[in-house]
Amino acid sequence: MEILVFSAARKPRGYFRPLPRKARFLHPRELKKTLAQTRYAVAEPQLLVYLDLYGLSEAEARKHLRQLAAQDRLAYGVIDPAGRVRDAAELLRQGAVDYLGKTLLKEGLGRKRLNRIDLYLRHRFRQEPAAPGRKDAVAASAKTGAPAAAADWQGIVAGREYTFCFMFIELDGREEMEKKYERSNLGMALASFRKHIESSVGSYGGRVWIWSGFGGIVLFPYDGGECAALRCGFRFVLFKHLYDIEESLFPNLLSFRIIFHLGETVYVENGTGHIISDTLNSIFHLGQQFAKAGNFYITEEVLRRAHPAFRDSFLDVGVFEGRKIYRLRLPVHTGREG
Repeated sequence: MEILVFSAARKPRGYFRPLPRKARFLHPRELKKTLAQTRYAVAEPQLLVYLDLYGLSEAEARKHLRQLAAQDRLAYGVIDPAGRVRDAAELLRQGAVDYLGKTLLKEGLGRKRLNRIDLYLRHRFRQEPAAPGRKDAVAASAKTGAPAAAADWQGIVAGREYTFCFMFIELDGREEMEKKYERSNLGMALASFRKHIESSVGSYGGRVWIWSGFGGIVLFPYDGGECAALRCGFRFVLFKHLYDIEESLFPNLLSFRIIFHLGETVYVENGTGHIISDTLNSIFHLGQQFAKAGNFYITEEVLRRAHPAFRDSFLDVGVFEGRKIYRLRLPVHTGREG
């Protein structure tokens, strides 16, 4: 890994001297030009950039930090010898991978710390295809700026594009329920259903992202391996009757549609109505135009990343908007009258 340090002082050279690899030093005024000229490896980043805040005005520091944060696939850290940064965690949320304050600078950037950063970056920037049939993700990402992968929410930064496992879930019979139940009672029952969804998906690392009363979209971070979130869908199907009996505020048994799909979107915490995402459009179309009441569907992208034990549980039910769709073989309850 190459280390590039932007600093107006000579002292930072001592912080990096113990390392087995040499660091290059440039003045902060060269930051913008250097970023424009430098290519960054995607699968295993080969460049780690540090910005030294020493000698920079508040305006200059903010400008340079914005430039670094705007580089979607850049690994960067901050050197803060005077302790000017009040909230180092905010820097990390904005995309920084390291913060060297006064205490750490006394110790220097040792080999062990750099190795830990190196391992973290290999995991953070590891790319695998977001959909079957695509070219090698490393090559494709370098050319097209493919979305990042994250194993959990700690690796997700608002405003950046990621690959997620999307879950669409919506109650069936909306019009009938709106006519049948009083608004206040319906509101309480729907709130209880949402609480059930949030609690259930949380156990699998999911978050309710878009919700509109009767259902919405849940996001699960996806790092390119097995689509483990699919287990959550099975749980909804298998434990539905327990929820109906023990928790639901609806007087009748519920019916809902579930769809799982893999794809990309920019993650935002607010203002989801302004997002432009083909994946989001696709899963909503599936839920509203294709899915039948009480069923559980997955797309071909999910099937190929499902645990082998689950694959035989799904039936090919055709093609929708150019994509193969599979439906779960729902459990059948049989018995004899005594």
